[in-house]
Amino acid sequence: MSRKMLILYGSETGTAQDFAEQVWRDSKRFFFTGSVLPMDSYEVRNLIEEQLVVFVCSTTGQGDEPDNMRQFWKFLLRKKLLSNSLINLKFAVLGFGDSSYTKYNFVAKKLHKRLLQLGGIALMDVGLCDDQHDLGPSATYLPWLDNLWKRILQLYPLAPGSVAPEESPREFRWEVEVIDEDKENNSSVRRELENIYACSYSLSSSENPLVRLTVEENRRTTHEEHFQDVRLVSFKMLNPITWQPGDVLVLRPCNMEDRIKNLFDIFQEHNLPFHPETVVEIREVDSEMPVPDYLRAPISLRSLATQYWDLNATPRPRAFALLARNCLNDLEREKLVEFSSPAGQEDLFSYANRPRRNIIEVLQDFPNATSRLTLEILMELFQAIKPRSFSIASSPNIGRLQLLVAVVEYKSILSTPRRGLCSTWLKSLPPGGKIVGWLKKGIMKLPQDSSKPLVMVGPGTGLAPFRSILQQREAKFCDEKGGRSILFFGCRNRDRDFHCEEELKRMEVAGLLKLITAFSRDQEEKIYVQHKIREHQDLLRNLILGHGGYFFVAGSSKNMPQAVKESLTEVLGEDNVQQMVKTGRYQEETWS
Repeated sequence: MSRKMLILYGSETGTAQDFAEQVWRDSKRFFFTGSVLPMDSYEVRNLIEEQLVVFVCSTTGQGDEPDNMRQFWKFLLRKKLLSNSLINLKFAVLGFGDSSYTKYNFVAKKLHKRLLQLGGIALMDVGLCDDQHDLGPSATYLPWLDNLWKRILQLYPLAPGSVAPEESPREFRWEVEVIDEDKENNSSVRRELENIYACSYSLSSSENPLVRLTVEENRRTTHEEHFQDVRLVSFKMLNPITWQPGDVLVLRPCNMEDRIKNLFDIFQEHNLPFHPETVVEIREVDSEMPVPDYLRAPISLRSLATQYWDLNATPRPRAFALLARNCLNDLEREKLVEFSSPAGQEDLFSYANRPRRNIIEVLQDFPNATSRLTLEILMELFQAIKPRSFSIASSPNIGRLQLLVAVVEYKSILSTPRRGLCSTWLKSLPPGGKIVGWLKKGIMKLPQDSSKPLVMVGPGTGLAPFRSILQQREAKFCDEKGGRSILFFGCRNRDRDFHCEEELKRMEVAGLLKLITAFSRDQEEKIYVQHKIREHQDLLRNLILGHGGYFFVAGSSKNMPQAVKESLTEVLGEDNVQQMVKTGRYQEETWS
C-alpha cells in the first residue's frame, strides 16, 4: 500500500503554510513520503493520480482565494471536468479565517465542496480555524489534526511490528551550517543591509510587481496629545510603476534594533555561539521541503534577526515543543511540554496569548531551554515575518505613493507596552529611507460607468482607499461631470484625529464630494457612522435605489462593518442589500 501524502497550501500571510508544514512534519512519524507545496506550484492535472492529499488554505478579502492558489482553483472550476475525475482521491481540508468576516473560511468550504463534486472522498469535515478564537487557530487545528491521523491510520495502518516514534524524524526542515569565512568567498555573502526579498522570483510577478520606494515624508496626522499616533507616510517610487484606486501595497517589515539587541544579548548571556556577524548557509535535506529562494544565499544571523525571524510574535505550541527538546531542567521541560500539548492550551493562552508575550520574553523565562538552543532549532523556533497589506491612500496622479497607518501600541498585564511590528517599523522610517514592497490588486471593484454614485464609509484609517478614489476622480473629472461621491468619515474628535481634513473639505467645496462626519467623543452621546447612515436615509435611497449607486465600507473588522450593514438594511431593506452584495454594489475591505 502506497504511503504517499501530498500537502498543498494556499496562504496569504504564511499562517496556512506554517500549519501545512506541521502536517508534513507529523506525516513523517507515520512513515509517509510526499512534499508540501503552494497549490500553484503543483501541476494540478496530476491530482487525478493522487490518493491522499491534505489541503490547507486561508481566505482573503471577500471570500477570495490567496494569490498562490488562484490558478489551481481556476483549473478545478473547469466545467469539462468529470464528476468522477477524483474518484481515487481521499482528502481533508483545513481552513484559516476570521469569523468577524461575512465569508468566514469561504475558500476552505468551497474547495471542500468542489472536491466532493469531482468525486473526491472526504476523510473528515472541513476544519475551520478562527483567528478570533481566544486560543487562535490552534484551538481547532490541534484536535482536527489528531482526528485526521486517527482516520488516516485506519485506512493506512502501520506495517506489522512498526511503531510510530514520539517525535518526527524530520523535526527540522533544513540543514543549517556556519560558514567558515576564511575558506569561503566573501562575495557570496549578502551585504549586511541588503533586502533579502528584493531579488526573489517567487514573491514578484506581473500581477504583483516589486516596487522600490524611498521615504519623502513621514508625518503624524493626529494631535500630539491624542492617544493614537496615525502616520501619513509618503514614498517616491524608484522604479516606474502605477496602480489603481483600491490597490494594495504589501510590505515585509523589519524588527526594531532594540529587539534585535535583546536577542543577541540573550545568546551572549548563555554563551551561545550565535553572533550578529555569524554567517550561515541553509540547505535542503531533500526536495520535499525546498528552501525559499530568498534564503538560499549565505546570510548573517543579523540579517535573519532583522528581516526574517518575527521577534514580535507570540509563540505557538510548536515553539514550546522545540524549546523542550534539549532542556535538562525538569520543571522547565514539564511546563514547556504542557504548553505544546492540546491539554495545555488554556494555560498557554493565559501565559502567552492573553498578555501577548513575545518569543524574546519566552526565551528569558526559560533560561535552561534557551541555553541549549542549536542553529536548527533557531530556524524552526521563530515564525517568519509575515507580509502586511495596506490600502494605498493616494492616486498615482499626485506622483507619490502614500499610506495612512495607525501605529499599534497598547498595554497588557506585562510591564512593557505591546507594539505592532509593521506599524512601529513604518513610524521609524526616516526621510530618505529605502524599502521594497509589492503592488497587489485591491478587492474593491469600482463601477465601469463613472457616472454611478459612490457612497463610501471609511472611519479612521478606513479613509485610505477612498482618498485614492477621490484623488483619481478629482484628476479625471475636473472638466467633466462625474458621479456623486458621498463619504461618511468617523473618528473620535474633530480636532484630534480628523485625517486629511483640509483636503477633504477642499474637495467638498469644489463639488467633488459630500462629506458627512461622525465625531464619537465630541458630545456626551456617542455618534458613529452607522448613526449618520440612518440620519441621511433619504439621500441614500435616492443615490442607491434611484441612481444605481455603489456602497463601499473600509476599516476595522471588529464591530463597525456589521453595524454599518445593519443600518443600511434598515434604510434600504434586507432584500435590496442582499441583492447589492450579490451584484458587487456592496463591498467591504476590512482588517483586524
